[in-house]
Amino acid sequence: MKTLCIIINYKSAALTHQAIKSVLHSASLGPVKVVVVDNSEDSDEAARLRQGLPPGVSLRVNPENIGFGRACNLAFEQFEGENVLLINPDGRLLPGSLLRLQETLLSSKNIAAVSPQIFWDDQLTFYLPPAIPPFLFEFQSFFDTWEPQALVSKLLSAIWRYHSIKVWCSKKPVRVNNLSGGLVLLKRESVQKAGGLFDPRFFLYFEDTDLFIRLRKAGYTLVTEPRARAVHYYDQCGSKEWEWKRSLMVRFKKVFLEKYKGQKHNLRKALCHFRSPLQRDIRGPRPPDFACPFTLKIPGHLQGRWLFEWSPNPNFIPAVGNFGRGPCVDFSESLWSMLSPGQYFGRLGSPAKFGKYPQMVTWMVS
Repeated sequence: MKTLCIIINYKSAALTHQAIKSVLHSASLGPVKVVVVDNSEDSDEAARLRQGLPPGVSLRVNPENIGFGRACNLAFEQFEGENVLLINPDGRLLPGSLLRLQETLLSSKNIAAVSPQIFWDDQLTFYLPPAIPPFLFEFQSFFDTWEPQALVSKLLSAIWRYHSIKVWCSKKPVRVNNLSGGLVLLKRESVQKAGGLFDPRFFLYFEDTDLFIRLRKAGYTLVTEPRARAVHYYDQCGSKEWEWKRSLMVRFKKVFLEKYKGQKHNLRKALCHFRSPLQRDIRGPRPPDFACPFTLKIPGHLQGRWLFEWSPNPNFIPAVGNFGRGPCVDFSESLWSMLSPGQYFGRLGSPAKFGKYPQMVTWMVS
């Protein structure tokens, strides 16, 4: 059995080299073929990539940026592999994780895709959130018009927190409705039966959600395997072009919603009845508490076990989670430097699935 690993580089050569090493140094069922596709439109970047490539790794340099989805499709079509590992340059598999992902993927004919438990930091203290279920994308802009303290907002946030904690704390594979294309192992046969890898209409963002919808419609199961671990630094590829990337996210969210429009019309109509009493707080967004790295003191009753979450959204869908013990949580300079500019929200509370939040904070990264 052969595994094809596809990495799409965009102005992130050093990170790409780390991702390659993490894959090649991982135990595997059968050989692994690593293919790097460069979309950087930069000859110096291509030279840096070539310099650090281990023997046997293939590099394709595109003369123009053709987008993440189309670049993955090129490698998928040109290289063999019964299993296909997609990993972003800012991702890194921990030792033994590829083997565990392969074993889980092959454990059932119904499993088409599996992702590891993914952390945001090298210390493995901050869990990245599970991928948002596809139907929530259709309503997210609608939910964002509601005040975070509104009853429905609190309920949705609590349900999402419950789901996140379930995934974070599981010791065995968890069936989920969506995964991230930034770090996932796929069965080629299942992908082909679901219509192929990525819809070329998606330049960047939502091509993975579209794929996982198609896989589920074809009758397949998606799984998170917590016994496999990885680090995904999140949004570090082309980090200086965050404004452009955010515009792409908005643009291709519209493409995604257009493709699946009408499927939740009745639910949307029902929710509209609640819109008037649940408008966004007219007082406006809460001003930031911090403008630099910070430390939060933990109330005495929580010091035995607490959960600190942060999110770019005031409703904390999705949110990164940090379980801890002790008198404080330290949001250090190294963590702060990994964030793109913008406002962020934090909450501290009990790790109980429907816990209360005695402390809420916000900060601004410029």
